[in-house]
Amino acid sequence: MKTSTVPILCGTALAAMSAAGASHWWSVKQFTTAIHSGIPVMQPKVSSPVLPPVAKPAPAPAVLAVTRPQSKTPVTVTGPQKEFFEALVAEVKSLRTQNLNLVDQMAETNRDLMKLEFRVDTHSESFRPLPTSEDRSDTTLDTTSLDDGPGVLPPRAQPVFPVSGE
Repeated sequence: MKTSTVPILCGTALAAMSAAGASHWWSVKQFTTAIHSGIPVMQPKVSSPVLPPVAKPAPAPAVLAVTRPQSKTPVTVTGPQKEFFEALVAEVKSLRTQNLNLVDQMAETNRDLMKLEFRVDTHSESFRPLPTSEDRSDTTLDTTSLDDGPGVLPPRAQPVFPVSGE
């Protein structure tokens, strides 16, 4: 008699995974439908650690309006968020100008390298060609020292010819 526990466990696991997948698909579908229809969507709050109260400066009355691309409703940013975004925009602008300056410097360097040529002035007093005379000691070969020894390679073997019966 065969036990059927393994197929039952596999079927139960498959059913649980299918139910979890279908539940996730359904929740994502509802969320995307709600966003595209323009209904405000509440995002769950994440609990943050409790911090001691800090004296906060009075929020500035200036309001920055930012529009979301999906719903076209303005989002207001005030106080520290506005300062953060303004500092971020200033930093991005400075990085952009620095990047443009580096691109210009790279282009100038490439132009200079493309124009670089190596020329030798043979009519100059400081031009000295390499010595090519044949009496130099480092270029002449001493043939007597090579003939005395066996050399680098072993001596050549004598050829062996096949004996012919004729």
